[in-house]
Amino acid sequence: MSLRSRPDLYGIETLSARYHQQSFKPHAHDEYLFGVIDGGVHAVWCRGEMNRVPQGSVVTMRPGDVHHGGAGDAQGWRQRMIYIPEAGMRSLLADTADREPTGTLDFGAAFHARPGLAARFAALHEVLHNSPQRLSRDVALESLLAALLRELAPQLSQPEPREAGRIAEAIDYLEARVEEDVSLDDLCAVTRLQRRQTIAAFRRATGLPPHAWHLQKKILQVKRLLRTGLTPAEAAAQTGFADQSHMGRNFRAILGITPAAYAKG
Repeated sequence: MSLRSRPDLYGIETLSARYHQQSFKPHAHDEYLFGVIDGGVHAVWCRGEMNRVPQGSVVTMRPGDVHHGGAGDAQGWRQRMIYIPEAGMRSLLADTADREPTGTLDFGAAFHARPGLAARFAALHEVLHNSPQRLSRDVALESLLAALLRELAPQLSQPEPREAGRIAEAIDYLEARVEEDVSLDDLCAVTRLQRRQTIAAFRRATGLPPHAWHLQKKILQVKRLLRTGLTPAEAAAQTGFADQSHMGRNFRAILGITPAAYAKG
């Protein structure tokens, strides 16, 4: 089990866990709970009934929803969860849905059989839970919540306004800070747009969301530094990667070659 707290990101917590014989007593959370069952079956009582929740299911619980349960079969289950405080949820919805909820947000049910959404949730949760870069985590959270709203609460999901903002200045801002761990709020201060508008406008202008564009610029800088004779470890440190391993994974994913092999060539 791995639990991580993100006090700088609306106070959320993320959980990635596999359970075999775990049995939870009746309890409730103060936060909104969003999750996905990405392996096995979870048997859980919630909102007056027992549910068998299989792989490919999305979980949406309100603050105060009492629930309890355990494994649905001998193999247990694997889950990914996000806990969002009510104040954080209000702020996120003010940006993502252009409104703040007047009461407790309800997605109509606690469990949803949506394999496609579950797969997208799991991929974004992986970034949110494990990425060392703030911009990647910021964009993952915005994208994840937007996907939940689109599919499970379309009444709250708004069409994306095509505002350009100061995207050229934002591009220059990121390019001048290749070695820094930039946040989405930093970019929004430049574009003068909301978080979701900044992501959408940046993608329209460059073909990539801001975190992916910034990552490519980091990798290009690593290439230049390797050509000057720096070691992969030195190049990783100078371009703001968490460590050489993190840089190496992204270098190979983008260029199809390891930094060491590139330096030798």
